[in-house]
Amino acid sequence: MPRAKRFDYLTYDDGDVVLYQRAGTRCWQAKLKLKDGTPVNPVSTKQDDLDKALKWAREQKIRYEILIEQGQDPTAVTFQKIVQRWLKSIEADDERKVADYTLIANRYHIPFFGSYKITQINQQVLAEYERWRKVFWTSGPGSKLDKETITRKDGKVYTRAKKLGSADKAYNEDTVLRLIFKYAVAHDLLAASKMPQIGSKRAKSAKIIRANRYPAFTKDQVERILPYCNAHPSSPKMIKTEGGLELDLTPVNPDRLVFSAFVHLVLGTGIRPGGEHVLIKWKHFREETVNGVTHRMLRIAAETKTGEREVRCDTFTDAHLKAFRVLSNFNKDDHFVIADQETGRPVRDFKRQFNTMCKALGLTTDAHGKKFVPYSMRHTYATLKLEAGVDIRLIANNMGNSPEVVHMHYGHDSTVNRANEFVSDVDWLGMKKPKAKAKKRPPPPEPTE
Repeated sequence: MPRAKRFDYLTYDDGDVVLYQRAGTRCWQAKLKLKDGTPVNPVSTKQDDLDKALKWAREQKIRYEILIEQGQDPTAVTFQKIVQRWLKSIEADDERKVADYTLIANRYHIPFFGSYKITQINQQVLAEYERWRKVFWTSGPGSKLDKETITRKDGKVYTRAKKLGSADKAYNEDTVLRLIFKYAVAHDLLAASKMPQIGSKRAKSAKIIRANRYPAFTKDQVERILPYCNAHPSSPKMIKTEGGLELDLTPVNPDRLVFSAFVHLVLGTGIRPGGEHVLIKWKHFREETVNGVTHRMLRIAAETKTGEREVRCDTFTDAHLKAFRVLSNFNKDDHFVIADQETGRPVRDFKRQFNTMCKALGLTTDAHGKKFVPYSMRHTYATLKLEAGVDIRLIANNMGNSPEVVHMHYGHDSTVNRANEFVSDVDWLGMKKPKAKAKKRPPPPEPTE
């Protein structure tokens, strides 16, 4: 039996305009064909009168052709629809980050760009947005607001007195706008060549960079941190057997185990706490032998900040993680490494445990009074490697940074700790260079029987 027709099509203008009604609706839909023969996706005329629908469809066809002559895509999606799709695509990301992005997009971007087609937003439109944004809180829409509504991470909504945006906040707004455009490009809603330049990179002086550096632990401090992570909590439960053997029956704290693994992982690889460590699964580790030396390698996922890369793990990290895998409730290849021992979900935030550890060890701030944070462990990795003389390019590759970034943000070089490297023949211009002191010969080896 032949399939029944879903619609009755009414054809006009030699097939350039076709009208039809969907089942259960009164409004007419239009299928248009441009003068070059290009078909356009069906669009609602929002008219239930046939004559008005036909008039609207013909006018819409003319509007499409004018847009094409102006070099624009008549089928382009509006900015607001793209924002809605993008926010839906990141729902599974960090809740706080999604809430911040949603607030920025709804407060600034959608009110200004919302009705624009994504292909219409060029440098001129962005310049107009910058002018609108500068006066948002003084004479623009924000000036009419005494309070602003905030949605907390737990979903609770509250109001507070409005706060004027700082330069840093404006920079974050540009970051969100870039992410929206990148989403449009990735989903073929905008040609990459038509993506406008959004904002400008902030140039920071060396003085500001030094002031904003994360503090780093020293080698001696790290050698205190690792035993702390491996130790049992206070008040261990000890018993003695009949033979006098002392046994520790203190139950293993699963949270302490996971935190310890996290500390060893970051200190021994330099990966980014948070964005990178939460994606690591056991299957991402493997062994590689180079010139007879075996190394533990870790593959960082492509969806991280700087994309996929290979990371070498320090030996102390490799040994600790192997032991941790035996104790972990989630040790299959496809399980997350830094996982909650009840749910198996990755643990992102260790601020509470980290602060407790620093307080217990008396390491709350560095010598300059800057507070240690979990990210300080990544900083520590880079600093200790630089001090050990490891090539800066290798460090940068391992950390997913450029050598320039490693030098500016992580190097703690000073004329004091590297003074010996200045010594050369130029040191003795106009003077007689003293002879180097003869080194004492080592004693001969003991005779073996």
